[in-house]
Amino acid sequence: MGVSLLNGCASDNDLPEHEVTVKDPVSFQVEGISGELRTNVEAHLNSLAVISKQRVRFYVREITESATSALRAFGYYHPNIEVKLPDKDNATDLTVTVQVDAGKPLYIRNYTLEILGEGSEYKVFDDILKQSPLSSYKILNHGQYEDLKQQIHDQALSLGFFDGKFISSRILVYQDQNMADIELIYDSGVRYRFGKLLMDEETAKLLTPSKSLQPFAEGDYFSTKLVNSFVQAMNQTGYYNAVDVRPVVDQLYDQKVPLEVHLERRANNNVRLGLGYSTDEGPRVLMEWNKPLLNARGDSFTSLATLTPITQDAQLVYKIPRKNPNLDYYTINASQEHIDLNDTNSNRSQLAAHYIANETGVWRRDYALRLEYEDYNQGSETGYAMNILPALRLTRRESSGGFDPARGYSLMLEGLGGSRIWGEHSFVQVRATYRGVISPTPRTRFLFRLEQGANFGPDAEGVPPSLRFFAGGDNSIRGFGYRDKAPMQSDGSGLKGARYMTTGTAEFQFPIGIANSRLAVFLDGGVATDDYQRDKELLWGPGLGYRFLSPYGIVRVDLAVGLEAEQDNNYQLHFAFGPEF
Repeated sequence: MGVSLLNGCASDNDLPEHEVTVKDPVSFQVEGISGELRTNVEAHLNSLAVISKQRVRFYVREITESATSALRAFGYYHPNIEVKLPDKDNATDLTVTVQVDAGKPLYIRNYTLEILGEGSEYKVFDDILKQSPLSSYKILNHGQYEDLKQQIHDQALSLGFFDGKFISSRILVYQDQNMADIELIYDSGVRYRFGKLLMDEETAKLLTPSKSLQPFAEGDYFSTKLVNSFVQAMNQTGYYNAVDVRPVVDQLYDQKVPLEVHLERRANNNVRLGLGYSTDEGPRVLMEWNKPLLNARGDSFTSLATLTPITQDAQLVYKIPRKNPNLDYYTINASQEHIDLNDTNSNRSQLAAHYIANETGVWRRDYALRLEYEDYNQGSETGYAMNILPALRLTRRESSGGFDPARGYSLMLEGLGGSRIWGEHSFVQVRATYRGVISPTPRTRFLFRLEQGANFGPDAEGVPPSLRFFAGGDNSIRGFGYRDKAPMQSDGSGLKGARYMTTGTAEFQFPIGIANSRLAVFLDGGVATDDYQRDKELLWGPGLGYRFLSPYGIVRVDLAVGLEAEQDNNYQLHFAFGPEF
């Protein structure tokens, strides 16, 4: 009985590389096999030294051995390989035909896998073993064997088993029986814990505002997942150009592993200029100046200006971390906005204090107190108002990730109100927006949107235009212009703005045979009204669209028709760039 003991398998990296220039290099054509067997044989043959037609007869043995090695990687130890050389009398024939009969494969007979040490108590290793395609009575595959070894080793390191090693990793091959036995025994050793943080003086200072982001303490069990979470959270702060945290495995002590931390601060002043375009607002210019790290507490300052033909907006934001600079902080905002659109001409000044809480629970909570002054012309209506507005906004979002998620949803709930006790209007406003996406197949999408807004109270219809509702536009009812639809002034001089608004969208996207492209069929609908009983006829915006998935976001082009009772149809072409969800 012939027995072979294998501790690994041949790979492309084991083959020598040669750089030879020849006038008549041969190529290989593999016949008799298909799929991954053929692909692997071709890869092995193509990695051989460049062979000329004149000398190829001297390489028949090497060609045969290379093909045999490729087949053995997939468990075929008894191939019959015939090498057919090019026709020496035909100068254009440079093809070496390798005719392969793979023969019978070797099957795994006994499959022994064992984790020793503290790692035997961790289910994650059992999961790796269960998910491995290797098992008794299956065809031997050396690649799968090596992958399993690597997965076990990588998982052990990620959990802090730095002394882990294979005390046995072998394949016993019984060629005459077409059988093989696999034995893998891994001794994880002990699991190490987090040790001290090692850093220079400059990094120690820079770490101070982010120290609360550290998800572990000295003495906790080591986990690469926690280290990566720490790095990701520090990157999100915007304080740093570079963040590097790594275990120092050559300085293990007392079953602890120290972490080396290096931080590189962002520049004190960061300026960003952006350009964009949408049908709603036309060309857009964005200018931002950011000072990301003002002091050891982690305060930051941002000024932002956005210019479009219809809106000019300037904001100042001072951010003060509370516990977590990413999820738990205060902001003080000052802004000035001018709008000149349709029948609205408004200047609004705002000073606001916000508390953002997102460290616990699934909802991001934004508590705000806003002081607003607005003077405006809305059609024939002229006025000004000063209001103090307590507000609460709740948001949550879950998705499969990326700018084009296959599934997910977002939900926004907002409430604010004013009173004549401290301002000029007594009212309560509520808004809710839902967006969802599902994918019946990997290449199709259903998108849904529903938005509801309402004003209540004695001054619900008298609030300034910025607190009224208008419908129409890219993110409302396509087929109508941006904020084009709302109740009219009593004298018919122009739009008044609505007390209530309801809009929704249903959209289906599907591939059209062009790379990174989808076609969209959609139906928008809704109404902006002061009285649902009076305005029972909805506005509709059916249409077709094109979606191009660029590396930077989604380009959207939509052609929609606006349908309104007793009015001529209105056609609108919409362009937009950015996430749809």
